[in-house]
Amino acid sequence: MNLYRRVIFYYRPFLGPIIVAMLVLLLTIALNLLKPWPLQYIIDHIIPQAMGQPMQETYSWVPADLPWLSALFYSVVFFVLIHLLNGIFSMINNYWLVEIGLKALLRLRTEVYSYLQSLPLRFHDARRSGDSSFRVAYDTQAIQTFFNRGFATIISSGITLIGTFCVMFSMNVFLSLLSLCVVPFLLGAIFFFAERIRSQSIAVQQEESDVLSKVSEGLSSIRVVHAFGREDYEVKAFTKEASDSLEANRKLTLTNVSSSLVVGLITALGTALLMYYGVLEVQAGHLKLGELTVFIAYLVMLYQPLEQLSYTVWAMEGAAAGAGRVFEILDTENDVKDKPHAKPFRSGLGKMELRDVRFGYSPDQPILKGINFTIESGKTIALVGGTGAGKTTILSLIPRFYDPSSGQVLIDDQDIRDVQKDSLRKHMSMVLQDTALIPGTIEENIAYGKPGASHAEIAAAAQAAQAAEFIQALPLGYSTEVGERGIRLSGGQRQRIGIARAFLRNSPILLLDEPTSALDLKTEAELMGTLKNLMQKPTTLIITHRLSTIHHADCIHVLEHGQIVESGTGPELLAKGGLYASLWNAPHVEA
Repeated sequence: MNLYRRVIFYYRPFLGPIIVAMLVLLLTIALNLLKPWPLQYIIDHIIPQAMGQPMQETYSWVPADLPWLSALFYSVVFFVLIHLLNGIFSMINNYWLVEIGLKALLRLRTEVYSYLQSLPLRFHDARRSGDSSFRVAYDTQAIQTFFNRGFATIISSGITLIGTFCVMFSMNVFLSLLSLCVVPFLLGAIFFFAERIRSQSIAVQQEESDVLSKVSEGLSSIRVVHAFGREDYEVKAFTKEASDSLEANRKLTLTNVSSSLVVGLITALGTALLMYYGVLEVQAGHLKLGELTVFIAYLVMLYQPLEQLSYTVWAMEGAAAGAGRVFEILDTENDVKDKPHAKPFRSGLGKMELRDVRFGYSPDQPILKGINFTIESGKTIALVGGTGAGKTTILSLIPRFYDPSSGQVLIDDQDIRDVQKDSLRKHMSMVLQDTALIPGTIEENIAYGKPGASHAEIAAAAQAAQAAEFIQALPLGYSTEVGERGIRLSGGQRQRIGIARAFLRNSPILLLDEPTSALDLKTEAELMGTLKNLMQKPTTLIITHRLSTIHHADCIHVLEHGQIVESGTGPELLAKGGLYASLWNAPHVEA
């Protein structure tokens, strides 16, 4: 029940349009109930007159001297008019309901995507991006299914059932009660198949999500695939995922067609039973032929919503599977969220301090074991050490990608857990090992960290990053499309765009995570001068394996197994002959 209440929540803003749609629905149902009556009048009154037989009864609203041909004309016109109005109201109602469902879908999708953006990296690190994409793009459609094929259908079918049965009961009590004898069997079929459909729908959606994830992962790594000749392997792996999806869909399809067969058979038996006793009623003179014809038409109208209700229950069970996967994301606790009374970050000179910081991605696997150091404003501090020493983890704590398990991270004497994340990050710039570019132009990518920047500011940042020359050499200059993840640019060009982005942002804090290690030595040498210019003003924390790039930093902290084992300038650490010296003397001067 809680699931349905949460679905209804997304439709509350549209309560007014929903009420109007329900009123139109009532008109549609009323017109639908009038459809059989012209047929009865034609069979029981106009046809006997046309054959020269006297009318058995008259209607007060029909002139007694009206010729049968005129009565036939008016009857067929009335028949067409009823269907026309019913079709118009039905069209308006269906369009309106779909429109409401789409608006609720937009609201849910936006909320889920927004929440995914706010969740910490810990969540995304543990989840396949394709699965999250599937939940946003496809599983969210469950909310529209709930409304258009669920709530709206239940209301429409319920009103139609009541109205139809009342008309049938006024015509013939015995046959009306007889028509209900199949209801217990229909209810049994509904509940029998409902649980199967929900569990199989969950399996289908999970398998479809796995297929999407596999496609996304395979195509995003297409260069690696081609480089190692692993096309056949990737195709086989995809075929397995696709085959599992096929099998899950096959089981669900078999359940759906089986349920349709059972429901159709039950309603057919009910119709056959009524036709049998209906003919006996006509033979006994208790019912006229036209009345039996109308009664059978109403029986179809009675059983149709009953069938719709059964399909609706099954559709909602399938939708519940998707909605559950969506709400699973919204129920995920954000363990790096702003405190209720968090204040905006007060910008200062960029002094940073870590006090006894401990952290682990899981409680039983500590990564940082009591880190203490201070970076005075305007200074450059480097972190070096072997793989897994904890360097990138420390850097990730500064912008609150993660929060420490214990200890404090202070910037300008403010505990960063007490300030708003957005305002904190606005005072930082980052240059990563592999600069992430968004699909769009070079100008849009440089301005990504400072929306609204003028072209002059963007060009100045590109000039400072020594990127202006290659940008201007491109046919479209700053309007050049970079392609997905910047694929149309070289590694060095992407890094220059990232550095230009940092220049444009001009933040008091600069975080550099292996900014040159993915580049060749020539390109690295070209970029180092640019990086030194970038590092002149802000407080800088840099991580690198290439010790030559940070040998003259203000202070170097050497990490091993999550602890700082050495600190000092490059020459001081070389003189000590410790871990830094051994890393320095390793081949290629790398750690």
